[in-house]
Amino acid sequence: MLKQFLKQARADEPVYITDVRNAFQAEGNRPFHLQVTLYDSSVRRFPLLLPQTEDSAEEAFVASYVHAVIYNILSSLGAVNITVYLNKADAGTVELFKGLDQVFQTELSKGERFGYGKSLNVNERILAVLLKGKYCFAFHMADIMEEPVEEPQPARVKGEPVFASLPELAKDKMLLGIDIGGTDIKLTASVRGQLAVYKEFDWFPAGFSRAEQLIQPVMMITGLMRAAASLYAAGRAHDIDERAMGKDASMEEMEQGLQNMERLAGDELQNFDAIGLSFPDVVIKNLIVGGETFKTRGMRENPDLDYEEQFAKISVLCHDLRAYVTETGAVMNTNDGPMAAFTAAVEQAVAGADVSNGFFAHTLGTELGTGWVLPDGSIPEIPLEVYNFIIDLGSFAQKAYEPDEVRSINNFNTGLPGTLQKYTCQSGVFRLAAKYLPKENPAVYEEALELGLFAEREGKLVVPTEPRDMRKPCLEFFMAKAGEPGQERCAEIFRQVGEYLAVTWEETEYILKPEAKERTLFGRLVKSPACFRLMCEGAARRDPELRQYAADASLANTELMKQLEAHPDYTVAQFAQAVGAIYFGCLGLLG
Repeated sequence: MLKQFLKQARADEPVYITDVRNAFQAEGNRPFHLQVTLYDSSVRRFPLLLPQTEDSAEEAFVASYVHAVIYNILSSLGAVNITVYLNKADAGTVELFKGLDQVFQTELSKGERFGYGKSLNVNERILAVLLKGKYCFAFHMADIMEEPVEEPQPARVKGEPVFASLPELAKDKMLLGIDIGGTDIKLTASVRGQLAVYKEFDWFPAGFSRAEQLIQPVMMITGLMRAAASLYAAGRAHDIDERAMGKDASMEEMEQGLQNMERLAGDELQNFDAIGLSFPDVVIKNLIVGGETFKTRGMRENPDLDYEEQFAKISVLCHDLRAYVTETGAVMNTNDGPMAAFTAAVEQAVAGADVSNGFFAHTLGTELGTGWVLPDGSIPEIPLEVYNFIIDLGSFAQKAYEPDEVRSINNFNTGLPGTLQKYTCQSGVFRLAAKYLPKENPAVYEEALELGLFAEREGKLVVPTEPRDMRKPCLEFFMAKAGEPGQERCAEIFRQVGEYLAVTWEETEYILKPEAKERTLFGRLVKSPACFRLMCEGAARRDPELRQYAADASLANTELMKQLEAHPDYTVAQFAQAVGAIYFGCLGLLG
């Protein structure tokens, strides 16, 4: 068993964590049971079994499995503490436990941590918000004979579904939905039940070295949307500055447009009744608390500023946005993954679908976003950073590349290999193209080089982000190729991404146990029906029963989403989450 896994890994093939777990649970005889105390004081148990090992390579592989399981749990559920029950007579498992504090760097400060320790940074920030810093995360060891008899956990309380009631709230209000991503920001405003204005703005937040560089564009564009929506509400849509609202408007043009429209609106300038915000980081109680994503890497790596101070400014973005809502209005913020699930839930509920199990969704774009929404519209207050899940314990050759190298499987933020960040989103497409096309389809690979989609920079193969950000064009290039006849190798790239999604489904089922079994997929990778079909084909290779749905025009059931579907310039695939954010803002007006 172990020899076969290592053979695959050394051949640069993936070794999926779910396959390793299934094999270890079937054949292992060394207990390494995890008892995880969660933020709400409930306990989850993961009774791991480990196999006997014969050499240091096998020991290292088993250790990588244990570290990955714990890391995935911390990245998604979080924890107050973890107790490991093992056989204290087994020197190998005892030694493995003793190494956990060093691997996860429990004694280091946030700024000193790297790799696995990054998960504790997020965990500590959540503990500070939810439990006021009352607890400090720790690992504990106990003998397997002391393990308590497992008692069934109380069933999750299900509140009344609220999804279908939210569109009605939007009919007589002025509302704004903001969808912040890693390559662009999308906004749309509704005025008395009509989608009045849209805005798209390209940016590269990972290159920002100060918090103000992230905050100021968001605030300025929100002001721009308020001015435009106010003019629309006053029956003066003809006064909206179309140049400033255009996708390619410069900062100077937008600032000038903002000033002009606010002047023209005069006394008719009005605040929004609610703002819904989708932000690509962990959000707890409307506070942005993660701080370890690719989007804030430039700030983390800025030696001239205190990162915790910079991130604190970003964490209260919702408080800043209150300047644009009425005194009784609401600003509601959540992660982009839960926003995707929430959006799907509202649209499905209005269509009469059963929403009693809530919704589970993924966004496939710059990163993999994951959304889990309970039936009452609430979002579990956990990290849910599934894009950080380690799913591949193999592919050894690809671990040798630096994270910024296209062919690398190492995470941009942590340096850890095998995480979903390099498998199920745009980086996965780029990596697979760079791995296979030079030999199997050199004509397409050369075309990508000639177009500047791939380039050699300082000895590394990269997708350039300056002077022009080529990430979107690069993804669109390979998506288009995958849909062309005769481009089998390009098509196989998206089947492989689908296979990764099936492994993701297995891992989220194991750790999170959501009631919802279907997966709704959002984002640029599913914008093409051909690519979505290919991903479903790849997923079926591992699990033919896996049910995945694309967030396309079929999602349009509410009035606002139908208006988006009918728009000549914008699509549901692009702006669905911005519309969903409008309804999420309405959630703050209930009760």
